[in-house]
Amino acid sequence: MDARERETLAHLLQMRDQLTLRHAIQEKLIAFERELCNNNRFFPRTDILGLVDRIAPMVLRTLPPGTVLFRGRIITKAEEDTFLAPVYHALGVYLQDEEGDLGHTKFAEAYVQQEIERLESGFGLLDFAAFESQLRAFRVKGWWGYDKQESDAAPSDVTGNGRINPAGISYLYASSRKETAALEARPVISQMVSIAEVVTTEELTLFDLSRNVFDDDESPDEEAKMFRKLLAHYFSKPNYSGDQAYLVTQYISEYVKGNIGHTTGLHFDGLCFSSSLDREGTNYVIFDTAVRPKYEIVASSLEKVVDMQGSLETYLPMSDATIHALMDGSF
Repeated sequence: MDARERETLAHLLQMRDQLTLRHAIQEKLIAFERELCNNNRFFPRTDILGLVDRIAPMVLRTLPPGTVLFRGRIITKAEEDTFLAPVYHALGVYLQDEEGDLGHTKFAEAYVQQEIERLESGFGLLDFAAFESQLRAFRVKGWWGYDKQESDAAPSDVTGNGRINPAGISYLYASSRKETAALEARPVISQMVSIAEVVTTEELTLFDLSRNVFDDDESPDEEAKMFRKLLAHYFSKPNYSGDQAYLVTQYISEYVKGNIGHTTGLHFDGLCFSSSLDREGTNYVIFDTAVRPKYEIVASSLEKVVDMQGSLETYLPMSDATIHALMDGSF
């Protein structure tokens, strides 16, 4: 056996060991899921939590104060006009509509008709600067989607099962990108979403299962490293199986929130993991939303979902493109 063959054999033996280890940990996770589903929901027989303890120092990450995150909520078709009503009222007043209130289908017609009448009467075009001035109040950051309370975590009495939380326990879910936050709300194309801006007010300590946790794999604990990769996948994979598919992630998250400190001395304010819907996005979950939250919700925008890649068209606050869309009837 020459040097090249020996090198190849060593690589294949290492690969075999890794595949064997991967299979063994996958079997542990499957057994853990079955135990939670079929045998013992609250006190399962498992050694998975020991592995969670071992990876805790590897995945600890701090999020500094001032970090901006985003939280999305669906706006139903019936609610759209409520959010857009202030804009159309202001435009109706400007165009001297008798009711002082124009819907989106009427504004472009009213604008064009008034331009025609002004030109035919010799008055010239409407003053576009004055028109923009009328809309100035709609161009600044504010509560254009849901308000501060409605943009926060849902009240416990209406909180259903989530990837991280059991029913009745409310956490704040947010994302690293607006696009991710919109996709995580599960909209359809052309639907409106409210995107809240969430700013951390204190340092947060997170249990980080996002893709970047694999950037530094220098730990000699091969089993813990493999478990970390498989657990990260478990937290990020799409759910096609209903609430029971969340039992493993819920149980581990509750352990990280309340019990891991007893065995590791570490405290976590929340966790993060890669989005299954947006490869560029990371999802964040903050545990404490009631007693002393370490975040503040500062504004919300009204966005239209353009495609299933998360592309958004901002309606409010307005941009130059939004104003031109108003004038040509495509708003």
